Amino acid sequence: MSLLTVSDHGNGVIVVDSRLVAAELGIQHKNFLGTIEKYNPKMASNPEMGAVAFETREFQTKQGNVSVERWAWLTELQATFIMTLSRNTEQVVNCKLALATAFEKAKQVIKDIIPAQSQEIERLKLELQVAQAQTAAAQSQERLMQVSSAIVTMHGAGMLGLILGKPEAIVEQPPIVVEKNILVDRSGRPVRTYEGLSKTKLARRYGMKKPQELVNWLQSMGKDHFIQPAMTAAPCQFVPFEYVPELDRLWASQQGSRQRLLGEQLSFSK
Repeated sequence: MSLLTVSDHGNGVIVVDSRLVAAELGIQHKNFLGTIEKYNPKMASNPEMGAVAFETREFQTKQGNVSVERWAWLTELQATFIMTLSRNTEQVVNCKLALATAFEKAKQVIKDIIPAQSQEIERLKLELQVAQAQTAAAQSQERLMQVSSAIVTMHGAGMLGLILGKPEAIVEQPPIVVEKNILVDRSGRPVRTYEGLSKTKLARRYGMKKPQELVNWLQSMGKDHFIQPAMTAAPCQFVPFEYVPELDRLWASQQGSRQRLLGEQLSFSK
């Protein structure tokens, strides 16, 4: 059975390795390569056939020396032409038959299988693009919800309506709900009163996910002293009410270092 195979050399050009043809013919490759090189100018002058593509590689022999191997990549026309230069012995005829069969099978693959694979690849690419677009849309929606929540918290639902293109929206400054915690002793007598906003509620006011983000933002501006210790049923921290307007101003003017919201600049000045 013939071991002669052909391969795609790029751009749909099917070629055969001259070493495989020489082996199929039962001759030394250097002799077969000599024939190819001898008639290469004639093939190169034929616009339908073109010049033969050669390839070389260096390799190390068993003795440790560096040697060079050279071979040719023959197209169907070039291989057919070279084969016509040989006498039609049984081995040559069998080689011609094996070449014709190998090239025909390869052309059939290119005609039938490769287009089907290309269609499947395009389908998978389209599915990937759709999935990426859905992921990006979900992320944008999440950021939009975060920003919308921050706008409603700081400026009211009316401001959000104006931003979203509703001119009839009424802008009202939302009231600040001040937390008031009264610490009492065992007799129920007040010991100390704390008025302000907890870190959790203040972080939500600015659209932050965690109270630690508020702490990091205040530290970036040297304002972490705004957070003061307090005692309720358990130790806690809060920001006194008198600091809240200043924090609103700092947040609105994009001061300090904080996580970027949708539509904001990449970095903030301190």
